Order: sequence, then C-alpha cells, then structure tokens
Amino acid sequence: MIVVVNRLQVPEEYAAHLEQAFGQRGGAIGGVPGCQGFQLLRREGGGEYLVVTTWDDHASFEAWRASDAFQRAHSSTNPNSPVQSTLEMYDVLLNQRA
Repeated sequence: MIVVVNRLQVPEEYAAHLEQAFGQRGGAIGGVPGCQGFQLLRREGGGEYLVVTTWDDHASFEAWRASDAFQRAHSSTNPNSPVQSTLEMYDVLLNQRA
C-alpha cells in the first residue's frame, strides 16, 4: 500500500477557489481501481493543503495518472494558477485503525 500526498501552497486569495474546485469534483476518484481513499486537508491557519490518496500499490497510482479519468479531473486546471504543488509518495509500513 502507498500514500500519495500532493502538497499545495495556496495564496489566501485563491483558497476559496481551490476548495470549491475540489468540492465540485466530489467523488471523482471514487471507483478508480486500486484507490482506497481520498482526503483534502487544510493546514490550520491556511496557506497549505494536502491532497492525500491511498493506493493498493504504485502500479495502481501510475495507471490512474495515465488514464482518461486523470486527464478529465485535471483538464480545468488553470495554467496561470498561483498554486505551487509538490508530489510525495510514501510506502505504508504500518496501518492500524482505532
């Protein structure tokens, strides 16, 4: 299992737009083979968001990135967006539920 984190640095004046864009997509990633979950997190005080997805494996994530569904989900991305993005991948070594 892997967790992919897209770390977004978002100017305050763009935060509402970003939240609305993710809200309109709703469950766009739901039903994608190998995807176990999705979270959008906002740091307290703002300025940074984390898009956190959990996947069965690297192959599932890469298959989604190469898919038409990925292209559709990102087709409305503004090339002049002020959002700075950093993608990070983590192997899950331990997964406990409360």
